[in-house]
Amino acid sequence: MILDRFSLRDKVAIVTGAGTGIGRGISVGLAEAGAHIVCAARTVDPLEATAEKVRALGRRALVVPTDVAKSQAIDNLVSKTMREFGRIDILVNNAAIGTPMRSLDVPEGYWEEVIRTCLTGVFLCGRAVARVMKEQGGGNIINISSVAGVTGASRQAAYSSAKAGVITLTKSLAWEWAAYNIRVNCIAPGAVLHERTEGFFSIVPQWMDFQAIKRWGTPEDIATACVYLASDASAWVTGQTFNIDGGNHIPAEVDDRVIDAIMAAFGGPQPSGGLE
Repeated sequence: MILDRFSLRDKVAIVTGAGTGIGRGISVGLAEAGAHIVCAARTVDPLEATAEKVRALGRRALVVPTDVAKSQAIDNLVSKTMREFGRIDILVNNAAIGTPMRSLDVPEGYWEEVIRTCLTGVFLCGRAVARVMKEQGGGNIINISSVAGVTGASRQAAYSSAKAGVITLTKSLAWEWAAYNIRVNCIAPGAVLHERTEGFFSIVPQWMDFQAIKRWGTPEDIATACVYLASDASAWVTGQTFNIDGGNHIPAEVDDRVIDAIMAAFGGPQPSGGLE
């Protein structure tokens, strides 16, 4: 049966940025498809909440606090996963930071922090896990970019640049690692509504004017795409970027009033944090 190809039964998946929002949705979605989940992010309590949702589905969950900007933390994540499960079948690189800020005001340290987390972290996690996948005969890596990485975004120079880099990195790694039976794909979400963004979107309803489908995305929208890309249903798919954004990537002129409202929603320029 064709639906059997979507099964992830007893696969082992690492999800970074798994504590809230899209990362939690992906973790639960992969678990619903049958996978055991390694929940990684910087803050423990939200990870434990995600892990409880995974366990409630009858799947195993391992919590590993991890800062993907630090190589040593990534090595620890891979080591603990291997000790617990003995293999890694799926990696979802979701951890990210980014806050709207005028480019003329961006401190050099903030630029480097965003690039290190959103792009370098994706490469370092991918490389560490690919070494395991190569030895075990294959696996699937899914990188989470953003519509900002596809279209660019005013006052999001660092975040947009990093997320655009994720798309190109995905293509490079997909070509190189296909020889090891490792598929690498990318998802570029648009405006996804969850506990960390609901206040923001309520303040900036104008965002909806720039989507063809007039609703906010949900973590489940992104999780569904992850299940497809992590499963045998996409066995002949690699190096692709899936725009899951309600049509937000379709060219549309963004009024500066919308950007001003976005910045006001964040309380003006901030050094870190933002949406994952």
